[in-house]
Amino acid sequence: MQRYALGDEDVFDRLYGLLAPRLYRFCLRLTSRAPEADDLFQESFLRIHRARSSYMGGSSVIPWAFAIARSLHLDRLRYRRRHPEDVAPTSEPVAHDSRYLQTNDNAGPEAEVGAHELLKVVTLELNKMSEMNRVAYLLLKEEGLNVSEAAAVLGTSTDAVKQRAHRAYHQIRAALCAAGWTEHCHERA
Repeated sequence: MQRYALGDEDVFDRLYGLLAPRLYRFCLRLTSRAPEADDLFQESFLRIHRARSSYMGGSSVIPWAFAIARSLHLDRLRYRRRHPEDVAPTSEPVAHDSRYLQTNDNAGPEAEVGAHELLKVVTLELNKMSEMNRVAYLLLKEEGLNVSEAAAVLGTSTDAVKQRAHRAYHQIRAALCAAGWTEHCHERA
């Protein structure tokens, strides 16, 4: 990213190849709808391109790119609240994405069905929670950012990120317990 920020256009394909899968997954989890995620992803990459000169060399590109995508997402949410008549009906939320499933290849079809059902409960619960709690959870638990990086994306303190992710975790755990996933009821935070 540092080379791209300095004007080296030849590194764009490599940068895109490394960044695109994670950024798209993050956009999909922010919006929960594939068409909206596609638009958000494209707009985010356009913004990354336009803002490349503001990239701070030596820092991780992932939190910077996620902050751009989240900012665009929040702008869209604010627009929808102000102009509900301009927003067309959207498709159903994406219930799950197979990229999130971590089943053993030898586990069999029952394990795969179970993993899909588990992911469905988690996704539905994520869609119910506040945006701040949901994004804190996604950044820490799904994207693997550390607390400082997540705080930079969210523009808040590390303590606030920890609290929001913890609330989200407990909300998800309660939903899993209510759905009959008893092995998640006795876990410690």
